[in-house]
Amino acid sequence: MKKLRPVRLSRRDALTFPQGLITIPSGAAVRVGSMMKLALGLIAATALLASCGSSGSVADGSGRIVDVTTEFTTTTNPTTQYAGCDNVSGAATGRGTSTQVKVEFTAAGSVQSVQVSLAGSKTNTADPNFSTTIQAADLKKNSAGNYQVLFDANSSTGQLLPASIIVEPTQTEQPEKPVTASNNVGSFYALVKVNTASSSFTLTSVNLRKISVYSNCTI
Repeated sequence: MKKLRPVRLSRRDALTFPQGLITIPSGAAVRVGSMMKLALGLIAATALLASCGSSGSVADGSGRIVDVTTEFTTTTNPTTQYAGCDNVSGAATGRGTSTQVKVEFTAAGSVQSVQVSLAGSKTNTADPNFSTTIQAADLKKNSAGNYQVLFDANSSTGQLLPASIIVEPTQTEQPEKPVTASNNVGSFYALVKVNTASSSFTLTSVNLRKISVYSNCTI
């Protein structure tokens, strides 16, 4: 049998990561510096993490974010783009500063509770005013068989999305409405933390969908 020669990786073959903490699927962690190079053997692991942020599982539970949407759309062609609006001209009475946000997800296994939050893309942290925890017994499915949570974000206090939100579990789902939007002020995405009997895991929609937020919208 022909002896295989070892392959040497050149600097061009290595990956450079910014300073931070990388968590691999086994639960172990590797801290890397701004100039540390990780060999090509980590490509599969990092690709897996990048592509599976909206779904996850532990030994006794699993879940997936199906989508995060709002009642306002800026376009539907070729795909629907949703928007958050701080001020809405032509809105129904009492909804001139409101945007309804819907987070749709699945969860299975020994689920005890689910925490659904919205995070601003500029800070990448969940805002406590945009968060609600639902016990397993209170989870409700929609017509598609998925769980969903409705948020009513109201900017009438002078705070911009996503700095203020009112969670009303009994509110009526608003129909989608096309708007003309101006003055983009940022964007947000959803986080879903699934708590099981023995563990927990967090899902993110950051690579699935982020919602742009505008100061002004007109229906």
